[in-house]
Amino acid sequence: MSRVFALLGKEYRLFLGDKAAILLTFLVPFVLIYIFGNIFGGSGDSDDGIGAKITVAGLNASGHDAGDTLLDALAAENSLKLIRGLENEDGSLAPFTPESIRQGIVDRRYNFAVVVPPDYLKEEGVGVRIEFITNPRNQIESQVVNGLVQKVVFTRLPMLLAPRADQWQQEQMGDPQTRAFREGLAELLNRTIDAPEFHVDPDEMTFSALLDAFEEETEAGDDAAGEDAQDVGGGLDDVFGELLTVREDQVYGKEVSNPQLTRMIGGYALMFLLFATTASAASLFEERREGMFLRLLSMPVRRTHILWSKYLFNLSLGVIQALTLFIASSFLFDIDIWSHFPTLLVVCVLSASACTAFGMVLAALCSTPQQAQGVGTLLILGMTAMSGAWVPLQWMPSLMQAIGKFSLVYWGIEAFRGALWEGLNAVQLAWPWLGVLAAYSVVLLAIAAWRFRVGRMFR
Repeated sequence: MSRVFALLGKEYRLFLGDKAAILLTFLVPFVLIYIFGNIFGGSGDSDDGIGAKITVAGLNASGHDAGDTLLDALAAENSLKLIRGLENEDGSLAPFTPESIRQGIVDRRYNFAVVVPPDYLKEEGVGVRIEFITNPRNQIESQVVNGLVQKVVFTRLPMLLAPRADQWQQEQMGDPQTRAFREGLAELLNRTIDAPEFHVDPDEMTFSALLDAFEEETEAGDDAAGEDAQDVGGGLDDVFGELLTVREDQVYGKEVSNPQLTRMIGGYALMFLLFATTASAASLFEERREGMFLRLLSMPVRRTHILWSKYLFNLSLGVIQALTLFIASSFLFDIDIWSHFPTLLVVCVLSASACTAFGMVLAALCSTPQQAQGVGTLLILGMTAMSGAWVPLQWMPSLMQAIGKFSLVYWGIEAFRGALWEGLNAVQLAWPWLGVLAAYSVVLLAIAAWRFRVGRMFR
């Protein structure tokens, strides 16, 4: 048993002698729990983490006050950030139009928009129409926004219906009978409620006026009354469901056969590419240990030849791996890749190039394969978590959003989603997505070449 403890002591001495291994052992879990803690637990601010507000554009194209009431209710929703226009270069606000609010989704300024159209009141019967324009690029985010919008619309549905209800009453009863009905109702209330300060006029017997008065009373009530009202209102969903028509305009992804996996597959492809290319680049340490470089350099081979061969090998391997993933998904899960295959191939090549360059930088900066694997795991998981691959980017604190958008994983995911989800071609993705991936490849390869030239890898 003493021999076992002696060997155990040897293992600890080797471990404690590697400062980088000690640091990574405790740094990796700390960084990951910090990232996910900020996402799901927030950092003490309700606008951070999973409580962050999701941007929704709003337009009242009807010109009616009821439309503004609906948008004001959306703006008051804690989980939503309503915008009524976009800023011009001079800082002024340009209000939305029916064309510009949809173009904002095409331009990826936001993914959701609510429009109260000019014909929001149905011409026949009593009911309202609401337009909901979406680009559900993230399933979780889309479901949250959809539920919140429906909740707000249902709570404001009586206010939206009131003008049409008054008009419908006049159409069914005629003006004389409607006037007589309101006068009789006002007289009945004034005679029944025996209070000197109470008096109503016939003009206050319209649906709109009654709802305004009811809303004022509700806002003046206490919290307990508000909770009771919410419980009662929840039972009206079935009644209001027939009165509301939501015209949904999904800008992208309407014909995608498997939307859930199509939205996610790009993130997993990038993560697998990074792990594979990092492990392959770390094989440089093994070749150095075996004296492979000294034997190669003794022949008419230069360091640049070795680096380019490594780069091209890892690049081709990464492209093959990524295409295998997508082709398998097309057969197993009905992912449509063939109608976008040329664009997908370009994205795979540039993504694999950036990932390969990333792995070569790790090998150039680290002194041992253990360090390269540890640092690579930390950076890969961190970039993937903060790039929007697992949870919506808007649910992260502002600092993490900025860091996530700086990572190559973010641009790779956006390029894959642009090709598979939005059906964009290579020209449309050229800037900034493909251009940023190409820039990452050039910069990282330059750093790796410089470090290999001055470092100890080939000595």
